[in-house]
Order: sequence, then C-alpha cells, then structure tokens
Amino acid sequence: MKFTTIVAVLASAFMVSAAALPIDAKNTVDVEAITQPVESSVKAYIIVLKQTVAALEIEKAELEILKVGGTVERRYTSVLKGFSAWLSTRAYKSLSANPLVAYIEEDRQVVTIN
Repeated sequence: MKFTTIVAVLASAFMVSAAALPIDAKNTVDVEAITQPVESSVKAYIIVLKQTVAALEIEKAELEILKVGGTVERRYTSVLKGFSAWLSTRAYKSLSANPLVAYIEEDRQVVTIN
C-alpha cells in the first residue's frame, strides 16, 4: 500500500512539474515532416553499355561515375555489358549522355506471382 501511494505521488508530482514547463517553439517537433517520406537524389541504377564496347571503355565509364560522385556496385559481363551503381541526379545525367551507354534503368525489386 505504501509503495503504491509513493508511486502515485511521484507520478502526479512529475505531471504537475512537466505541465508547468514553458513550451519553447525551437524545441517543438513537426510530426508531419517526420512522417513524410524523404526523396533521395541518389538512386540505384543498372547501366547497360552497348555490346560493341571494349573492356577498357567499361573501366572508363566506371571512372566517370566515380568522378561525378557515384558508387559502382556490381559489374555485369556475361549476358550484358554494364554495371549497377548508385547515382545522383547529376551523375545520371552525365552518364546518360555518354555514347557508350545503351540505356540506364532504375534498379527495382522484381516480384513474380505463381
């Protein structure tokens, strides 16, 4: 009984002191801003090069990505020539203007239904 009374008194004292604190506009949080998804300017892409591109030219294309701030993830050499990379909007525009590139596609998850 004494323990319950002490807990109740402490809880009510905390509530009263918290309610008495002034609200500072600088310390408030905009809950709507937190819950909104943030659009990133860096996205994952698959870059497919033309089949006539030589291995040395593939390395040059990868270096171009690094120069503009992208990150190369995987290199594809069997079925197609190309690589996957994380690109900023600037890197995407620069690479899409490269004559060695056949096309660039945003990397997405693929799901099959049986």
